[in-house]
Amino acid sequence: MKPKKVLLLAILSGIITTALFYMFINNKAEGTSASEPVIEMTEVVVAATDIPQDQQILQEQIIVKEMPTDQVHAEMIQDITMAINQYTTADIKQDEVLMNHRIQEKEEEKEVVSRKINEGYRAVSTEVTYVTGVSNLIHPEDYVDVVLTSDKNIETKIILEKVRVLAVGERMIEKQIADAIVLYQAVTLELDQDDTVKLINADAHGALQLVLYSKSDVNEETVDQKSTPESDQEITETDSNIITIPAESIIRKSASLSAPPIEIVKEETSLLLLHNQETDEDGRIWLEVETTDKENGWISSRIIKGEQE
Repeated sequence: MKPKKVLLLAILSGIITTALFYMFINNKAEGTSASEPVIEMTEVVVAATDIPQDQQILQEQIIVKEMPTDQVHAEMIQDITMAINQYTTADIKQDEVLMNHRIQEKEEEKEVVSRKINEGYRAVSTEVTYVTGVSNLIHPEDYVDVVLTSDKNIETKIILEKVRVLAVGERMIEKQIADAIVLYQAVTLELDQDDTVKLINADAHGALQLVLYSKSDVNEETVDQKSTPESDQEITETDSNIITIPAESIIRKSASLSAPPIEIVKEETSLLLLHNQETDEDGRIWLEVETTDKENGWISSRIIKGEQE
């Protein structure tokens, strides 16, 4: 074969090979693109740094990030202007997505005091000084005794025991502020109607002093005994859910105050009622419920209410 023909065939083969390789690569790229659909993204508001509870959210503390749309929860905040200057209702960690139920306007905090009061009780405030208020160390949800020193005979006596503190000043949640002293001049207590009159009357006849309980001395039984004036509640078979009343309620392994706890739930937690009940040796009625972790446990009927329709 002549050299010219060999050269011509070589060139032609090279052209065909290049064309086929190009077609192969192009088809592979199109197939890869078709198998990997474009992921739709949505902007959400994220904490740029740790934000403590009950603190106003500043613009420099939050940023906007993108995440896959199918992972966005309905409660996630997507508009940064909806979060700026709001107040946190719980500690928010860096890189945590802000949720609607974790922030509120400052005015909203004052509106929840009536929901903190147990049924049949009243909120009443008493003036305190730095000394009579236990050096301003009392926090909401603490328990105190109220001591009266009479002006007439200089007699000192306890007039009220284990009284729940609803608020100090205008603050209704416990908040620690490092290297600072939080001063307040009034403490709001939760009392029944008779004790409310007793406190107001005592205030007019002498000096009042508050005595703070240790957290370890205030157990579930304290709250259990005063959650409702009617003592144990009757829960009908039509009630499928119940709501907890105290700031914290203990769900126990069995129907007894001495039984080990299996979960501690916050105020107004909804629990599924399993329609089994037992009465302990003190006459206390216990109801079997399903915990938030889908376990079975027992809760005192004195610290719950039926869920409203």
